[in-house]
Amino acid sequence: MSPSDQNGASPASGPQRAEGKDLAAMLEATFECVADGVVVVDTEGRFLFFNGAARTILGLGALDTAPEDWSSACGCFRCDRVTPYPSEELPLARALRGQRAEDEFFVRNPHIPEGATIHVRGTPLTNGDGSQVGAAVIFQDVTQRRLAEQTVRRLAQAVEQATDSVVITDAQARIEYVNPAFEQTTGYSKDEAVGRPVTFLQATGSPDPGSPEPGRARFALDDGPHTSFQRRRTGELFPARRTTTPVRDEHGRLTHFVSVMSDVTGQRRAQARESEMQLARLIQRKLYPSRAPALKAFDLAGAVFPADATCGDYLDYIPMGGGRVGVAVGDVSGHGFGPALLMAETRAYLRSLAKTTHDLRKILQRLNQFLHRDTELERFVTLMLVVVDPSRRSLTYGSAGHVPGFLLDRSGAPRRVLESTSLPLGIFPDSPMEVSPEISLEDGDLFVLLTDGVTEAENERGEFFERDRAVDLVARMRWQSSRRIVSGLYRAIEDFRLPGPQADDVTAVVGKALPTH
Repeated sequence: MSPSDQNGASPASGPQRAEGKDLAAMLEATFECVADGVVVVDTEGRFLFFNGAARTILGLGALDTAPEDWSSACGCFRCDRVTPYPSEELPLARALRGQRAEDEFFVRNPHIPEGATIHVRGTPLTNGDGSQVGAAVIFQDVTQRRLAEQTVRRLAQAVEQATDSVVITDAQARIEYVNPAFEQTTGYSKDEAVGRPVTFLQATGSPDPGSPEPGRARFALDDGPHTSFQRRRTGELFPARRTTTPVRDEHGRLTHFVSVMSDVTGQRRAQARESEMQLARLIQRKLYPSRAPALKAFDLAGAVFPADATCGDYLDYIPMGGGRVGVAVGDVSGHGFGPALLMAETRAYLRSLAKTTHDLRKILQRLNQFLHRDTELERFVTLMLVVVDPSRRSLTYGSAGHVPGFLLDRSGAPRRVLESTSLPLGIFPDSPMEVSPEISLEDGDLFVLLTDGVTEAENERGEFFERDRAVDLVARMRWQSSRRIVSGLYRAIEDFRLPGPQADDVTAVVGKALPTH
């Protein structure tokens, strides 16, 4: 046997082996420096190499376990983070079977309780003759990347589903993206908008073509909330409230603009309607008497408490000649602006008619004819018109379908109910209008006129305030002034009714016959 045979190697084999060991050491050192996890196993599944990144990402080092136990040992789950990942489907196990494999899964174990999403690529390892000598996997922790992607997807979904128009432009204010709301609001499709300067929507026309950056020059100034008129594809102008935000990169360089635009046509109209309603309210309040007229030996007071900005209830004091005063309490069907206008019309007619005749029946007949001519079928007016004669210590009334009033004596006992004498006004042109006979008043007698906002006020149990409750309250307060009785009645209704906005207009009038001596 030659010396070389006795030593078990040729003279050249020593340096070759040493060179191979040096190369392996260099490769190992290199893989220890990379940020990706690297794991190598032999054909039996024994771990030969496990770099530092792999230990950090997985939370553990080389395992002394069989391939069928790798998944449970590492804590591998499907991306739903609940379903265990089968060991035989792991990319490393598949690579051992000679397959190239790539997948993503979730790892959670006692060493990394918060878990991590990892992306893994597995490959078989072969020698020079093509026979497999092991397998390797390279993997990355993509948890933050996936969270960022998920955030981006959610933001994209939010932008796509937003009801406001969203426009993204480049630094020169040329459109790169518009959301569906933009297409719906402006009428321009995405294809028609992308690539154009964002200022093409402005009602003032196109930017100056001589400007080096015409779109940006005008667009960059609007980096806060701004309302201006924009132009739809049809040419129609609409008011839009727009907020534009510049986007800069990590070096502070301007890269994009993001603009959020809202069509405020509806808001403008609502504001205009609100202004009109407030103006109507001011005008209507001027139509209501600020105080009752002073009558000899009478204490008279009334008030209207509207449910809305405008009111369909009617209260007025009308001179009727001979020192007499007509007390009118009415209610127009419905709420809002229309009933308020009809109330104003009723007031104008009634005051005009009272100047031409003092006959209560004729006044109601003519008023009914006028309102029938002017009103629609669904509109009508109920009216209680009481004529107080201080010199005769009496009253006469006509009630066109109105809520009954009541008359109490000085002890608070009901003396008479002022029932309706005819149909509401404006329904039939020739409805007969009846009036009551003259009713004498004694010292301390007290009459009360209401609208249905009093009697139909409802509480949480579904109970109505009703006339009897109002009668009892007025009887208990009969020694107080008429103004205090009216205020106390309204406070009682407020305490009784459902929480929230007032459902109906409330009007009340109290008249009290005072002693003459």
